[in-house]
Amino acid sequence: MASKIEFQVQADQVNIEVLWKALTKDKFEVARKAAPDLFAEWQVLESEGNGGNIGLGSLLYFRFGPVAPNVEPFKERVVELDEGNHLVKFQGIEGGFMKQGFTYYVLSFKLDHIGEGNTKINATFTYDLEKDFDGTQILEEFTKIVKYYLNSAVSFLQQKNNV
Repeated sequence: MASKIEFQVQADQVNIEVLWKALTKDKFEVARKAAPDLFAEWQVLESEGNGGNIGLGSLLYFRFGPVAPNVEPFKERVVELDEGNHLVKFQGIEGGFMKQGFTYYVLSFKLDHIGEGNTKINATFTYDLEKDFDGTQILEEFTKIVKYYLNSAVSFLQQKNNV
């Protein structure tokens, strides 16, 4: 049975559409500028007719940088992309945390407009672990990395708004 971790990140003075684009279509460019130590390498391996852009069905490759040097490269697939409801889901396919005790995971971001150009990111991490595996440490590391990514992206977009 799948377990779940949920948390929120507040994005004050960041418009929902700007944040949506930063976490989906412009994910790699924003990550490179906002958190240059997060990924050493990334690419869209399959784009399902999206012209090389991230879209529903896209297969993504990541290799962490200094933020998580002990995590192997990994692949995720975009399994849901609902622009109208600002919901995106990435499923772990192979490598990375899948080799560190997870048998399944989906990371989702749901954006909600909370007035006056402010946005809330609802992050949900749904997962299964290998039988008899205590995943406390790996869950903390995964959550820390995701929060770092989201907070870095939000800070970057806030700074862009003030330029």
